[in-house]
Amino acid sequence: MTSARENGFSLIELMIVVGLVAVLAAMTIPQMAGAIKQYELLTAGQQVVSTVRAARLQAVAKNMALTVRFDYPAAGQFQVVETADLVTPVGTPLTLGNDVAFDNPTDVDFTTSGRIAAPITVTVTNGDDDYDRTISVSPSGQVRLQ
Repeated sequence: MTSARENGFSLIELMIVVGLVAVLAAMTIPQMAGAIKQYELLTAGQQVVSTVRAARLQAVAKNMALTVRFDYPAAGQFQVVETADLVTPVGTPLTLGNDVAFDNPTDVDFTTSGRIAAPITVTVTNGDDDYDRTISVSPSGQVRLQ
């Protein structure tokens, strides 16, 4: 005698599996959103560090005092300009990522020797203090992302 049941899964069994997968996916969405915010902030911090380091190298190479201005020409943007007039651009303005901003930034003024007058700290934030990225520039011109 043969069984009336065929090999395979019933619709109810498939719906249970789909429901379990949906519940597990819903549990990971908040974690993924936090990871994406943290990644965007880290990327923005690395971009600022790269620009500050490039400005230092250009100041020495061109024997010209350069300034990295933050929230210039608009909020959430930064640009390297000549220190003499703080307007003449040396490159194009760069923009931070979505929902990323500077927290009370101080412009970085490099001398022709690639140094600055005093240590400067620039903070990149997305509003969540746990993920803020701090960029520090020492008087010798070294740039670090913390």
